[in-house]
Amino acid sequence: MSDIKFANYGQDRDLNCTDEEAQIFGALREYFKSVGLDPDELSLARRSDSYVTAVFRDWDLARFKFTPRAKWIAFPSVEVGPPKHRISTPSEAVSFVDLLTESIRVITK
Repeated sequence: MSDIKFANYGQDRDLNCTDEEAQIFGALREYFKSVGLDPDELSLARRSDSYVTAVFRDWDLARFKFTPRAKWIAFPSVEVGPPKHRISTPSEAVSFVDLLTESIRVITK
């Protein structure tokens, strides 16, 4: 009988993130404060080997990667695909106010 192998989809992994990814998470927490949400409801997780995730109420609010070769953020709860929005600095992560607001609205519904 052959061995059964399970795929690694969606489980939390060891959280290792770049300093810039930590800064993006910090900017998202500040955004939460600015719109009257509790920033402690937001957590940082690694559910993929390819990116880190800002988790809000068990939903992926934002997925992002910031390395020398790849700099992007995506909002999977409101975008099909989801498209990767290119960024050049961690602070640009919160410049997508419409997408952040819509993502939070969908999650809190």
